[in-house]
Amino acid sequence: MNLINTKKNVALLSTRPYEKNIVLLKELEKTNILLLNHPLTEIKPLNNYDKFDSIICNLKKYQHIMFISSNAVKFFVERYKNLSIELPDKIIFSSIGLTTKKNLESHFKTNVHCPEDIYDSEHLIKKKIFDDIKNKKVLIIRGIGGRETLKNALKEKGAEVEYGECYIRNYLIIQQENIIQEIKNFNSIFILISSYESAKQFIESSNKWLSKYKIKFIVSHKKIGLLLEKEYPKNINGIIVTNDLTSKSLSNIIKKN
Repeated sequence: MNLINTKKNVALLSTRPYEKNIVLLKELEKTNILLLNHPLTEIKPLNNYDKFDSIICNLKKYQHIMFISSNAVKFFVERYKNLSIELPDKIIFSSIGLTTKKNLESHFKTNVHCPEDIYDSEHLIKKKIFDDIKNKKVLIIRGIGGRETLKNALKEKGAEVEYGECYIRNYLIIQQENIIQEIKNFNSIFILISSYESAKQFIESSNKWLSKYKIKFIVSHKKIGLLLEKEYPKNINGIIVTNDLTSKSLSNIIKKN
């Protein structure tokens, strides 16, 4: 539930999962930004972990382990602790995102390979560590479903790739009637979208209300920005691309825009 504060003159509509929005809501409490909680995805545990547990109990067969998201780390760590697994000494860790990297380093005190500027599969696979990956076994920890970009790129380099899928990602319908009521008194409105799939889900929703407001989008990748720009060429007042989605970063972005 969003509590309207008359001192808040900027609306930030976040489409990230509920748990992340709640954290951000608390962090922005003392700012002039009102966070509107409208997740387009929800993250759920699997009903049965037998298959995933079987995979991670045999980590010694893999040379590389990759994590798609911070959610992948969260569920992996839960099962890892539950099963009292020992990590192979020489297994190589990598992640797509910086937050995921930091989470892994915190839990496992190990070096984690990660893109340095643009956080996506294409830039991860360019790291030198993957130049000699032919015939190596790679385990990708992720949710059920998703893009095949990373797996395909690794297979092209000759790697043997398997998935360890440990959570479910459900897509939600945006409630535009609620949004209209929440943003009607704001002149400065931002919408935060942090995944390509969420952007597609946002577009599939009925968003005729966008044309009535000067909306600025904050996105985590230029691909998301290009998709939104193509769909709403006349209804967007600006697109800001950032790898840093912390409350401090978002506050600074909003102040400058």
